[in-house]
Amino acid sequence: MENRVKKIYQEIYTLPRSKEYFAKLFEVSTKTIENTVNKYKNDIVYDKKLGRYRFINLLPRYISYETFLKLFQTSIENDAIKSDFFIIAKSIAQIETSFTMIDTSILSDLVQKIILCDIALNHNCILQIDYAGNKRAKEAKYIQPHTIISTGYTYYLYCSYDEKNEKNVGEYRSLAFNGMGKITPYIYLKDGNFRIDKPGNAYGLFKQEDFVTLKLESTSAKYFTREGFFKKNNFDFIEMEEDGSIIIKMYYNHEQEIISLIQQWMPQISIHDNIRLKEKIYSKIISNTRGLTNI
Repeated sequence: MENRVKKIYQEIYTLPRSKEYFAKLFEVSTKTIENTVNKYKNDIVYDKKLGRYRFINLLPRYISYETFLKLFQTSIENDAIKSDFFIIAKSIAQIETSFTMIDTSILSDLVQKIILCDIALNHNCILQIDYAGNKRAKEAKYIQPHTIISTGYTYYLYCSYDEKNEKNVGEYRSLAFNGMGKITPYIYLKDGNFRIDKPGNAYGLFKQEDFVTLKLESTSAKYFTREGFFKKNNFDFIEMEEDGSIIIKMYYNHEQEIISLIQQWMPQISIHDNIRLKEKIYSKIISNTRGLTNI
């Protein structure tokens, strides 16, 4: 595949592009662009309403290695290995051969859905999806995709319900990709910006005002420091005390996140302040412990 076509795919992945944009980019005529793209008319279409080129089925036949690595490096938890992905992507970007594109048909269903949704949020495309959550039957939903969240193991799509829905219009949700069935492009919006670049988890995006201050005793403090937890988006280091314990700030979307962490590490991690929240969380943990001992 010639390098010009590879670049066209990369550009359209990021945004729908006009003929004039490509003509200026490659310093050729719009007719040359038409002739080049026409070779891939089963994958790329000129949308007259948008006045730009886009992928016909959202999921293109090809994707560059650079794009693939950038999208999926977030699933790598180890920071050292994640940095190697950046190096590999830069090296591949310098290669101008036919071996620099991935045939998306060989990829897993999960990866195909993630790529498709990433393009949809880049293109301001409202999606119709079949979704099954909480063991319910699949329902048809119309969504505006905003960001893709990875926990390192599971992928979620943070989105809002479009006005096309009969209920929950305007609500923001995190939908697990493994609960999605068929995904279909519904309509492309020419203006606007669906993308929201903020960190989050299965419960949604992190908010700066929702946090709890925790005290980590020396054992858990050493582990959190060694494993680089304070480089993650939901933890902030505050201070270290003389006995080796540390005080941290944890951002959360649901109280269950706090409960799970303290239960996993008790008695090594405790709530440092906020008496009302402390009483509520500890009461739930005591109830969980009693429930376990009664089994």
